[in-house]
Amino acid sequence: MARNKMKKYKFSDEVMAKDAIISLVFGIIAFICIVFALVYAFIMHGEAPDTVGSVLLAGLVSDVTALIFVLLAFKDSEGGVLGKRTAFIVVLVNAALLVAIYML
Repeated sequence: MARNKMKKYKFSDEVMAKDAIISLVFGIIAFICIVFALVYAFIMHGEAPDTVGSVLLAGLVSDVTALIFVLLAFKDSEGGVLGKRTAFIVVLVNAALLVAIYML
């Protein structure tokens, strides 16, 4: 007998919370800004223009926004924990990079 059913694979029942997705996007944008500013400053041997500081400020604002959204995501009961934790780790890495840059 032929089977007409198609096998459907389902890897996870959990969906990501919308706040965690937004936080992850802002966190990645902040990470890209920070890395761009660092690389540009190293290429220019520390004599980077003021726009590098503006890029770092944009990274800081994006990271603070990501932190707000990840805290909202943790309060929400919907969505998986993995996305929330990933977004929180990205926010912490960005904050550590910004603190390290400030200390230098």
